[in-house]
Formats: sequence, C-alpha cells, structure tokens
Amino acid sequence: MTKEANVCTSKLLIQRLELAHSWYERMVNPSTGMLEYLYVPGATARTQERSPIRDIASVWDAEVLGDFLRKEELRPLIETSLRHYDSYLIERDGYLILDPRRLKEPSSIAHSAFLVLALLRAPGPRRSRQITALAVGILRQQRPDGSYKVCFEGRPDYGEELYSGEAMLALMETCRQFPDDRYLQSVERGFSFYDAQYFGRARVMEETLVFFANWQSQACRLLFAASRSAMLRQQLASYLYRMHDRVISQGFYESVQRQPTRHTSVEVACALEGLNEAYALARAMDDSRAERYRGCICVGLEYLLRCQCTQDGAEREYGGFGLSLEDRAQRIDVTGHTVSAFMKSVQNEVECRLRPAYSPPPESANVVPSKGGTN
Repeated sequence: MTKEANVCTSKLLIQRLELAHSWYERMVNPSTGMLEYLYVPGATARTQERSPIRDIASVWDAEVLGDFLRKEELRPLIETSLRHYDSYLIERDGYLILDPRRLKEPSSIAHSAFLVLALLRAPGPRRSRQITALAVGILRQQRPDGSYKVCFEGRPDYGEELYSGEAMLALMETCRQFPDDRYLQSVERGFSFYDAQYFGRARVMEETLVFFANWQSQACRLLFAASRSAMLRQQLASYLYRMHDRVISQGFYESVQRQPTRHTSVEVACALEGLNEAYALARAMDDSRAERYRGCICVGLEYLLRCQCTQDGAEREYGGFGLSLEDRAQRIDVTGHTVSAFMKSVQNEVECRLRPAYSPPPESANVVPSKGGTN
C-alpha cells in the first residue's frame, strides 16, 4: 500500500467529516437550541422522538468532532445542552446522578458516563465538582466482583453489555484530567470481570458483540496506556485482540462486504470504533494481526461512506448517515459513531483503496445555517 493511498484515504474521510459537521448544524432545533434526535427525509413534521442517553452522548460527539476539525460553530449547541442537563442533576449520598423524573426513564451509569465525557470536553469554566461527583456515583455502583450495577435507585438492570464499558471509559477520561487511583483501580477490576466472567463465559450474544467490544476496547486501551504493569498491559492487549478476532471469525466483515444490505450503519460504525483501538495497539506492538485489522477497517469504511448522503437528497439530509444502505432516516447517535470511526481511522493513518469517490453536495446544500438554527 503506497503512502499516496493513505493520504487520499485521510483526505476523503476529512472531507466527509466536514460534511457531517455541517449536518450537525442543521440538526439543531431552533426552538430548543439542542439537537433533534431523528431526521426522516420526506417527513412533513419534525420527529418528537428522544433518547436521553443518546442525546447526552451526542453533545460529546459534537465536541470531539469540533475539536478534531478545529471548528467552533457547534459551541452554542454544546453550551445550551450542558446547561439543560445541569438542571437534571440531583445529589444522592454525596454523589450526583441525573434525575429519573426529568429523564422519564431509570437513571443509569450510562447517563452519568456520557455527561462526564461531555463535561470533560466542555469549553468555558470547568465543572470540576459535577464531573467528580458523577464519577463517584459510577464508582459506588461497582459490585465486589468488579461488575457495575447499571441502574441507580434499585431499578432492574439493562444494557450491561454497553453501559459498563461506557462507564469505564468515563472513569478513565476523568482520571486523565483528575488523577485518582480509585478510577484506575475500578477500571482494572471492571476489566478483570468483563474479560473473565462476561466475555470469557460467552455471555455476550453475537448480535451485541460489536457494541460490547467497542466500549470495552475504548476503555481498556486507555487503561493500557495508563498502566505501568507489563503483565496487565499484556492481558489488556490479549482481551482486545480476542474480542475483535471473534468478530472477524464470526464473518462480520465478510458479510458487510458481500451482503451489505443485511447490515446497519450503527453496527458497522461501532465495530470500526473498537477495531481501530485494537489496530492501533497491534501496530504499535508489531503484532501480525494489524494487517488483518486494517483490511477489515477498510471494508467498514467503504460501507459507511456509501451510507452518507452527499447527493440526491433533501438539504437537511446532506452529510448525515442513513440507518442502512436502504433506510435514509438519520439518527444523531449513528452519525456520532460514524464520525468517531472516521476520526480514529484518520488518526491511525489507516491506508485503504476506497472505491467511493468524494462527491460534494449541490450548491444549494452549501448554505451555512445560522448558529443554533436549522434550514
């Protein structure tokens, strides 16, 4: 693979990220100043659907994308959204959670985790107290065996395959800005449990493996970087490799390549987010898996590029990603996962020979919307 191919791949992905950034601007509701959850091309009315976890996570997604592209157009959206969710915070036994009455669903470590991640990236005055108090709430949810209880206030758990990894990632990011051994120790214990007692005991279903591997990989890659223990680093690398080797051995990427209409953009994007972590680690450690991982990333990138609207659509549609190749509906979390996969691929200098050519939208779609508004 030539260096020229790498430059072309990065350039193409950055162009598509620029389009996605403009899509976020058009997804801001003019009445609330916050992102709309769903856009359905051709619909006559705005959707009223919402998902608080994904709404909060999308604030973090917008921050990461803005930082990556060095753009500030989404800053009003970010500040408005954080003020809104600040009002949801309530105190419980010395820590903070989001009020389930305001959320209209059980408050969980996922809500806390994404608000932590968004606050850590937030511009302006530091919200140190909120960040650490939310992180302490996550710590309090850890059981003696290392697993995390998902829901606060005694509610039944759900979504453990996703939310535990999200909580671990938030603790690791908190530790980077507010060093505290409690965060590291918690994630170490969490890693031990989810490797040996969850993934190792085949408790992850095939249809959720890419989502589980995504969040676990992002958290454990940061733990790998922070750890001084050669043995722990070796165990963490093995965990990442085993998760993604299983995804590959189950034929996921082969199916994406040969039967793309059977897949959704969110599953492919999540698969690439996690696989990029394993690829970066394998390449740094000169592991032979790196080339296989790179090839799989390229398969996923080609699929996701096809899901992005760059022509023949409504103006609001440009830059967003359909739910699949056959479903043009666009959801904020899908775009968030996809732009994250693109950014990680650029950062990892993934080299591909991608067939889709960049096609800029018609001139009418290049109108820059006013801050906080939609077109």
